[in-house]
Amino acid sequence: MDTTSLLVTDLEVDTALANPAVPAAIRAVWQLLWESEVRLDEVLAFDVPDAELDDRLVVIRHAKEAGVYEAGITVSAANALRELIGARTDGPLFTLGGRRLTKAEVATAFREVTGGRTIHALRFTRQRKRGSTRLSSTADQPEGKSA
Repeated sequence: MDTTSLLVTDLEVDTALANPAVPAAIRAVWQLLWESEVRLDEVLAFDVPDAELDDRLVVIRHAKEAGVYEAGITVSAANALRELIGARTDGPLFTLGGRRLTKAEVATAFREVTGGRTIHALRFTRQRKRGSTRLSSTADQPEGKSA
């Protein structure tokens, strides 16, 4: 199977992430997909308390594998999330117009700014380039923390 159509270049991603015409919440979702081990459905389900920014972690409570997981995030992603969250202490992490972002909004915006690339190209390309090291489970740890 030819997977080249599923790949996105670093330049395409950098250009998309820097595009000021795209809402910051959507760009932050793209950044997490590009830089971490999270899936789109997991990112969109994040609430503000799921972002442990001082520890540069996000807590995934709605993982495909079930259970609770933590994923490390970059300093850049933590800073982007810090800006999005502001003074909020609860509610959906990624919002647009006061409501939770949808898969369709995130995917459509990415397709538009990259000339037709799919949102799944972010995670697929990252996995191909860096290898996949899925998250550590915290299901058996006290207070949702990993050992």
